[in-house]
Amino acid sequence: MAVESAPPEQETGQHGWNPTEGNDAPYVRFPKTHRVVVDDGTTIAYAVLEPARRRGRRRPTVLFVNGWSCSDVYWADILPALRAAGHRCLIADTRGHGASGLPRAPGRGARNLRADDLSIPRMAADFLQVLDDAGADEAIVAGHSMGVQIALEVYRAAPDRVSGLVLVAGSYENPLRTFYGTPLLEAAFPVGRALMAVAPELIRPIWRTIGYKTSGYYGAKLIQAVGPKATADGLHPYLLHLAAADPAVMVRAVDAMRRHSAADLLRRIDVPVLILAADQDHFTPPRCSREMFERIPTAEIRWFADAGHTLPIEEPDEIVATIEEWSARRIERPAATA
Repeated sequence: MAVESAPPEQETGQHGWNPTEGNDAPYVRFPKTHRVVVDDGTTIAYAVLEPARRRGRRRPTVLFVNGWSCSDVYWADILPALRAAGHRCLIADTRGHGASGLPRAPGRGARNLRADDLSIPRMAADFLQVLDDAGADEAIVAGHSMGVQIALEVYRAAPDRVSGLVLVAGSYENPLRTFYGTPLLEAAFPVGRALMAVAPELIRPIWRTIGYKTSGYYGAKLIQAVGPKATADGLHPYLLHLAAADPAVMVRAVDAMRRHSAADLLRRIDVPVLILAADQDHFTPPRCSREMFERIPTAEIRWFADAGHTLPIEEPDEIVATIEEWSARRIERPAATA
């Protein structure tokens, strides 16, 4: 029986499987200069942006958590503004994304990976170990899309490490049940998963065309993956990241979202929560944000009428202003005086 070797752009190192150094150069916005090997041997790549020096209030650290298949371009205009305002900012590539690795080489159709290797709680544990490695006792955890599910599990695992949650255009449980406002994708997913497992070679050539700037952008517009204010230039780094990803690994990550729910957790959250919701979001429709707002006793919600699922790309200035006002009012304490 033939054994498939790792593709040339990948390598297997001492600690699990790692992408080749510099693989993210075409699309990275915040170079991942730090590495932490988490408890299952996976290497997580992350960046630390130290705050601009400011007097007065003690500004909390912000940990950014990307969505499914997302690169750091979603925070490209948000992170620098928060850093300039005095926040220390941490941003990591989720395992299997960008410069972060996996516990072992995924193999053909990601058949070498177990369900737990890409589960939402597993990803949350990675982000807690990023906090440890960066020397951060606690942080505001800001998640977009799948990052909302991960952020909620970070809180479940270590509520004392979370000073607040910013939940952006996401859901607290299986988003396939509400995708486009219907459960059809949930019903169809097992077929796609099976096809990816048995014939990944049929999918990969098509998958790679996602990276083309113009066709990728208009394709995303056609399926309503992006909101009305997203531009081709703004979206292109994300498309390049997605095209470079292993589609079988991305399918495994979708399955992780399907199997996750934080419904039991919402009413027990007692830190400040800011929900940022987009009226024209077809991937995690407004009802997902509304349900979180109604269930989380500490939640506030801000609606963006003219934005979609790409909300962080579309409304960065308003998002920064909203986070700053909320953080100052709900989280921050005056700096200690000598």
